[in-house]
Amino acid sequence: MATRRILLNVVLASLVFGCAAQTLMADETGKTKQNIENKPSTATDRSQLEKKFESLLSNAVLEGLWQMTGEGGLQSKLPLTTPRPERYTIVSASKIGENDWLIQARVEIAEDKDVTIPVPVRVLWAGDTPVITLDEIAIPILGTYSARVMMHSQFYSGVWWSYAKNYGGTMAGRIIKAAPRGAASDQDHK
Repeated sequence: MATRRILLNVVLASLVFGCAAQTLMADETGKTKQNIENKPSTATDRSQLEKKFESLLSNAVLEGLWQMTGEGGLQSKLPLTTPRPERYTIVSASKIGENDWLIQARVEIAEDKDVTIPVPVRVLWAGDTPVITLDEIAIPILGTYSARVMMHSQFYSGVWWSYAKNYGGTMAGRIIKAAPRGAASDQDHK
């Protein structure tokens, strides 16, 4: 429990520090001023950011690398494993509450199973940057996980962990639009 509290404090401190650093900038005279361009000031601004976030994730692929803790799990002092490729297909993202979203994630298990799993998440905002937040969410077929995944421009970066399985890790990569299902790929035309 203490380790969980420490990890949460570190994540929250990182978000607060990152948000504060982003909203302050120095002008030509060296004085500090508030950068209001990166911070939504009205509900309309938030609504526009949410529409942009929904568009970014709908029919998208998160493609990058992940690493995880080695032997010893979350408390291990060993280095993370060698980076491995990852690919997540997001069918859609839709807002279902004030900070609550439902992400329809396509999961391919083996060669013969292709299912879409609804994943309920919270989306918190660090200025204009969405952070997907999971706290001990049971994801069908996969298990129970927590995560913090930041999305900015066409990139994502984050951390994930499972207390039940005593492991976790990092993830980072780019967000690209997926080819519609059934559409011919570039490989098919060569």
